[in-house]
Amino acid sequence: MEKEGERIETINHFSHPHPLLFNDEEQSDKSKEARCSACLESLLGSSFSCAECDFHLHKKCAEAPSEIHSPFHCKHAALTLFPNPTWGSPYYICDLCKENRKMFAYYCTSCYASLDIKCAFLLHNMDENFRELKYVTHEHPLTFIENPTDELKRAHCCWCQKPLVDSLYVCLDCRFYLHKKCAQLPAQLHHPCHRKHPLYLEDARLDCKTCQKKHWSLFYRCLPCEFAIDIECVLSRLRPVIEHDHSFTQFLTDEFICDACGTEGNYVSYICSTCHSMIHKNCISLPRIIKTTWHQHEIIHNYFFQKRELEKHDCGICLGEVQMQYGSYDCLKQDCNFVAHVDCAMEKYLATGQINDQDEESSENLASITCVVETNQHGEAIKIKHFSHEHVLTLDNEIKEDDDKRCDACMLSISISFYYCSQCEFLLHKTCVELPRKKHHWFHESLFTLHLENIFQCGLCYHYCSGFAYHGGNNYKFCLRCVGISRILPRQRHKHTLFFDFDLNEGQCNACGDHISDEGAYKCKDCTFSLNFDCLTLPQRARHKCDKHFLELTFHDEKDDLEEYYCDICEEKRDPNHWFYHCAICDNSTHPNCVFERYPFINKKIGKTYKTWYHSHPLIYVKKSYDICDWCGLPCQDIALECKSCNFTLHFDCLDLEDLVAF
Repeated sequence: MEKEGERIETINHFSHPHPLLFNDEEQSDKSKEARCSACLESLLGSSFSCAECDFHLHKKCAEAPSEIHSPFHCKHAALTLFPNPTWGSPYYICDLCKENRKMFAYYCTSCYASLDIKCAFLLHNMDENFRELKYVTHEHPLTFIENPTDELKRAHCCWCQKPLVDSLYVCLDCRFYLHKKCAQLPAQLHHPCHRKHPLYLEDARLDCKTCQKKHWSLFYRCLPCEFAIDIECVLSRLRPVIEHDHSFTQFLTDEFICDACGTEGNYVSYICSTCHSMIHKNCISLPRIIKTTWHQHEIIHNYFFQKRELEKHDCGICLGEVQMQYGSYDCLKQDCNFVAHVDCAMEKYLATGQINDQDEESSENLASITCVVETNQHGEAIKIKHFSHEHVLTLDNEIKEDDDKRCDACMLSISISFYYCSQCEFLLHKTCVELPRKKHHWFHESLFTLHLENIFQCGLCYHYCSGFAYHGGNNYKFCLRCVGISRILPRQRHKHTLFFDFDLNEGQCNACGDHISDEGAYKCKDCTFSLNFDCLTLPQRARHKCDKHFLELTFHDEKDDLEEYYCDICEEKRDPNHWFYHCAICDNSTHPNCVFERYPFINKKIGKTYKTWYHSHPLIYVKKSYDICDWCGLPCQDIALECKSCNFTLHFDCLDLEDLVAF
């Protein structure tokens, strides 16, 4: 009789003719001796049992899916669960553990593949242990088993021939087993014992050049040089190459190449017998991780170049070729391929003393956003407080095509994500908002700090600018357009790599035709191409009242059918080989100087107030189509400065910008 509040659950299972009763109570000693008819394990925990005969199923086995799709069996659609797939024969062989089985199995009716239910559980992620690996030297995928059964532990690794006592990868089709550590060995390796060529993994009987043993094992082998090193020697000697903590012994020799820096040495070297390294005495104490102003990330010393997808690489400081089989400083970031000669990196390091300076590191990571007021569902800041403005700024992504809004940080047109102030005409590019407050720059050794400036002259392009500026030592100020330019430019606006040469002071700029600046310029590593800094910092897109669309910076005019080329603003001739701005829709082409006119990066918003020493009242930006400039006597036809107190009017170009101060 059913007690009040008690629920009896029964199921019908395909493997048994009678209903099965669910039991979730503590089992008696007698019932503990019973075994699950599916997996043949002791009946512990929740189960289903037949009241009429000795048939039991674990709850897990009873709820097993009738079909599974296993990566071990990709030939056919699915494996189907059967009580015994041999139909009358007492045993079958599980294709994973190779044991004779009498338990439930997942069976393929097309090719007779079988997996006992325990192996199927193990493989099919029912215990969340399933992961798949595409191994480079094996044609089928390998499946990861974190906790192998005792039967699997009796097998041996096909690479190292040792028992599988721990987690492993296995291929059912080929009976191919690998330890986890063996499966994760790289197919290609660069080892200090053989720096000339990469070594490739293979299973063979060879002589190990390190331990001098000839045996059957896993080897890393160089085919051109017949060099081989077995896996035991590789695993025991690979780590010290990265963290060189061994002792060095003085060794007298004639000439040698230092493995740490790649330069020549004479007479006295220091050797590490463990790592087969021969280096200068001074190179023993090379700092492992350093910071240099030539590069924005930290760089790390390695005894050979780690990122071997590049066949050759030039030094990011002197642009000479780096011999990858010797020591160099490489960028810590995996997606950055900066590499430098040891001597080049150390020369800048010794001059600046910027290594491991935690105060500078923390200040360099200081964000310009002082407070995040609100974020969206993706965690993106949509309302912020910024050090440069007193009101809350809101993120936006839409602006009218014909609306020439400019960023108050870089003074360039806005066409991408930006923050705006709802209370006043203040806008910032999202990229300008996220600039660090402090950073280093390759042009100067000082630590630069970000400020909002009224008017300043950039120390790189020499333009008078408004907006954000990075301040450094000796009163250096850099605009945002210049501070974002790297010293080395890989194929930007030219087919070859460009780098800034401080000593270049002759020739002509290929962008504008003017003489090269006395302070240096960018030049090509492989040809005679050179650029002045101000040409390199020209924006890719710009607006002008002559065209309602954006004008694109163009490097060469392809209209070979024209005999003469003209600027659509000044209507003067232009050189088709010099850079110009072009609208493909309207077919307008203009000189860069005509697009930007004079003082293109000064904030000229209507209503902005200034004062100057030669006028006693504040001057306000106004739109003027009348009146005469009180300084030069010419008519005002555009934006001008006006004094509301005494009707004083002044062309902006008539100002001495060094004497103009924000009110």
